[in-house]
Amino acid sequence: MKQGGWTTESRTNKLTAAALLAALAILLGYVEYLVPVITPVAGIKLGLGNIAVLAALVLLNSDTMAAFIMITKVVMTAMLFSGIGGFAYSIAGGVVSLLVMITARRCRHLSAAGISCAGGAAHMAAQIAVASFITSTPEVFLLFPLLIAVGTATGFLNGAIVNLASGSIKKYLANIGTSKSGWR
Repeated sequence: MKQGGWTTESRTNKLTAAALLAALAILLGYVEYLVPVITPVAGIKLGLGNIAVLAALVLLNSDTMAAFIMITKVVMTAMLFSGIGGFAYSIAGGVVSLLVMITARRCRHLSAAGISCAGGAAHMAAQIAVASFITSTPEVFLLFPLLIAVGTATGFLNGAIVNLASGSIKKYLANIGTSKSGWR
């Protein structure tokens, strides 16, 4: 059955893929919460949940799905692990990062790692701006070079993971809802 150019089955498959990637983002956020990274600056994380956002953006070529996953990840991880204080940092970083990655994806020569590097740096820049605003402390911008470097490095790591797993992820998501995936 067709509705608005999409078959009902393909729309269901896209929704299922989005839900699975959102669940993966939350799970990776939980893993990150359990394994603290010891750094000289509070709040530095690997951003593993962004792997699912990047997969939706790059492998499934869906800005909408990536936005859904990012918002779901931010809201759920804030409710579960960081509270309202962490939410402000996460939503600012997530929105700015996603917009930068959507723009970077249009550069056809960038891999998922390159797109994710840009997103990681943008995420940190947005979080520095939020920290300066919330604390009324412009001195946090002194951390800018360090945090941009960290955001770029963690972005590269996450993008490299998506690059390495892209074949498996595409194959699995393409088989959702078919007998090949094992569920109907």
